[in-house]
Amino acid sequence: MDGFIILDKPEGMTSAQCVYKLRSILGIKRIGHCGTLDPLATGLLPVCVGEATKFSNYATNHNKVYEVGIKFGIETNTGDITGQTISEKKYLVEDHDLEEYLTNFEGVHYQTPPMFSAIKQDGNPLYYWARKGVYLYREPRRIEIMNIELIDSLKNQATIKVSCSKGTYIRTLIEQLGRGLGSVATVASLRRLEVGHIRIHDNFCKLEEPKESLINKILPCDAMLEGFEKIALNSEDVKKVRNGLSIDYNAPLKNKGLVRIYSKRNLFIGLGQVYKNNKIKPKRLLATN
Repeated sequence: MDGFIILDKPEGMTSAQCVYKLRSILGIKRIGHCGTLDPLATGLLPVCVGEATKFSNYATNHNKVYEVGIKFGIETNTGDITGQTISEKKYLVEDHDLEEYLTNFEGVHYQTPPMFSAIKQDGNPLYYWARKGVYLYREPRRIEIMNIELIDSLKNQATIKVSCSKGTYIRTLIEQLGRGLGSVATVASLRRLEVGHIRIHDNFCKLEEPKESLINKILPCDAMLEGFEKIALNSEDVKKVRNGLSIDYNAPLKNKGLVRIYSKRNLFIGLGQVYKNNKIKPKRLLATN
């Protein structure tokens, strides 16, 4: 049992709780979530099973798409409606002004991660320090908003769709939006619709499904890795790679970095690291039986 489960995460559960329940249903120890969704959030949560756990760190290295519910007029200590209100300010913005202002967020920006996040600092996640009332300096991170659009709005509430790079914090984005409009704002709802080429409706699973149904929906171990260039090796080079040896790849490569390695029969072998002069060294490989 190896591959990825595309879970439609329910509201109110942590990502770890979802994995715990799937582990119980499937009866397998090697299972983990790729990236994290807050308890408030719903939607696409990739879960790696068996050999796919070797690629968990690379499976979410993709752009993402979210649908975000916004409540204007209040700001909380967590950046969403589950937190304590820390400020209130009237929201008096027309729809066309909101729609026009949203375009200011498109492009490359530097964003400071929120204190209520899973980023580790001084040995613990930031939310650990935040709950103790300790606020630490966080280095701003480069993000990109490819597209942001207004879906609907009513009085002090709105729904937007955001296409963004890995590492974008939607709660921080919404707080910036509220302040930029002369008010304050917080996330009322959050649903992840896409991770890379995988969409929420593509073979997604529910925690209520029986074991057999979940197993039938498991995607291959390379399903979440399509962002990496694909190469095919002859049998001799495949043998070298599986033995942990580097190979010289003679064909041109589009990018340096990681590549997906396949046999000539299109069998996924694993990930390789490209070095100078197209020398490829194995990085993460599937086990051979």
